Amino acid sequence: MAISTKKKLEREAVDLFINLYNQTADNRLRLLYQQDKPDAVLMDTRGNKLGLEITHLFYSEQEARQLFQREHRSIICIESIDTLIESLNQLVLRKEAKSAGYSSDYPLALLIRNLSPSFGWSDFNQAWDKIAAPSAAFTEIWLLTRDRPAKEQWYLKSLRSREG
Repeated sequence: MAISTKKKLEREAVDLFINLYNQTADNRLRLLYQQDKPDAVLMDTRGNKLGLEITHLFYSEQEARQLFQREHRSIICIESIDTLIESLNQLVLRKEAKSAGYSSDYPLALLIRNLSPSFGWSDFNQAWDKIAAPSAAFTEIWLLTRDRPAKEQWYLKSLRSREG
């Protein structure tokens, strides 16, 4: 994935996240700047900074290539939400392992944006008990997803919160 594409996707994700987060939060967030490790630094209305690592979830590497390079699928495969949840759990583990090398000047959170066109909000809600509980590496881990690709509404849910 090209750097400019990666930064553009990260900016879209952080903008969506801030918009959704601020709809229900008393302590609103705003983007201070984008960088590397973590990808963005946010500030709340109390003046506290929050580092936000942003990552994107795909069903498979093939699906990511198809979305970015507009490849056409030549092999039909049966996709399962269990496989996507396993990818999500592995992604969280990898990001948690990498988090030790990030700035410790402020708390660090993780935003996972689901870009799989096959699975969305309803699928994650039905499989919520299969999502592994995150470690303490991040103060918060959020999942950002649409219900289905045809729908424009985005949903935001904490992986730490096991309630709907």
